[in-house]
Amino acid sequence: MAVATTNGNAPTDGAGVKHPRTNNEADIAAIVQKLSSYGNPALYVDTEHNIELRDTEVPTPLPHEALLHVRCTGICGSDMHMWHRGSIGPLAVDRPCILGHEPAGVVLAVGSEVTNLVPGDRVAIEPGVPCRKCWLCERGKYNLCEYVAFAGMCPYAGTIRRFVTHDARMCHKLLPGMSFAQGALLEPLSVILHAVRQCHGALSIGKPALICGAGPIGLCALAASRASGAWPLVITDVDPAKLEFAQKFVPGVITYHVEMSKTPIQCAEEIRALYGCGPRVVETATPSPTEYNAPSTVLECTGVESSVVTAAYACRRNGLVMVVGVGRSIMNNLPFMQLSFGEIDLRFINRYSDTWPAGINAMANGNVLNLDAMITHTFPLEQAVQAMEACADPKLLTVKVQIVDDTEIDL
Repeated sequence: MAVATTNGNAPTDGAGVKHPRTNNEADIAAIVQKLSSYGNPALYVDTEHNIELRDTEVPTPLPHEALLHVRCTGICGSDMHMWHRGSIGPLAVDRPCILGHEPAGVVLAVGSEVTNLVPGDRVAIEPGVPCRKCWLCERGKYNLCEYVAFAGMCPYAGTIRRFVTHDARMCHKLLPGMSFAQGALLEPLSVILHAVRQCHGALSIGKPALICGAGPIGLCALAASRASGAWPLVITDVDPAKLEFAQKFVPGVITYHVEMSKTPIQCAEEIRALYGCGPRVVETATPSPTEYNAPSTVLECTGVESSVVTAAYACRRNGLVMVVGVGRSIMNNLPFMQLSFGEIDLRFINRYSDTWPAGINAMANGNVLNLDAMITHTFPLEQAVQAMEACADPKLLTVKVQIVDDTEIDL
């Protein structure tokens, strides 16, 4: 069976034959000019929280880049934040910027230095391009690189457009049979693969786990937890429709509807009861004789402060709370003594590193993970604004909305 590996700077193809210098500058210029006749519609957001589809120039790849036709891009909660709020923490929209960072597509041309791709390759695109020079990059923690150029985060143009250029080293070949839609799901899956890796084995066969949030990231966490063998599994959300979807997505999962009128402690006690844990009194540190039954790993996928607090109270003593979701810049009410007395490990992640090859292997042929059901809506590129509006419509159950472009490109 074909297996995906890290692209790196592999100088040869599968047969050990070196790829020729695929395109010189004249070749690329001619290709870009021909592509211009197709137009390059792109979804922009501006500082006034307006979104619109505009035509843009077809970019010219640098020597280390590939020129790609984006066939599918998923809409992320981050895109919605950049539209409605205008920022995610310190990352702010201070000029018109193209949204999107969950892409997959096909290579149209490559720069003269590219050796790992050839035109026609079908790829998933890892959206962050690190500097590869700082001490964090040198230590393999390129997801923490402070100089990263991340698609769709101002000032770097995103992938909700027809044609993009991208560092070829961050383009990962899809295995035969994988769709572009599946390739676009590798970005949200990568968030969870990175989180699971940082759990250092805490998520494993027969160990109870809790997932907070039944959005796309939470559903990826649920699927990955099930694949790891963790059991029993409980997932929470404020939306009953999302919980109903989760039950169909991973049969056997137990759901908990979060009622905002309840305190985090109340919610946590009711969640723990689903695992067979008896009551306890947190304020007086009254122990529960069934503490061992509580979830030893919590994947918190909302970033909402009250949910993080609930996760801390629900977690087993000596357990792990992994905060995956992105929330507000400041949280003021974390239960320090609960975390301290219980030696509960509170961890965080920032994006991902070296996860695309593993994600490709896991999704290929549905051997380990099948996330197809997450895709509830697709829109053509020409209706990108409507796709964003659909995500924002509380009356419409959207899990993962994808924007596709089936334009036939003849070079």
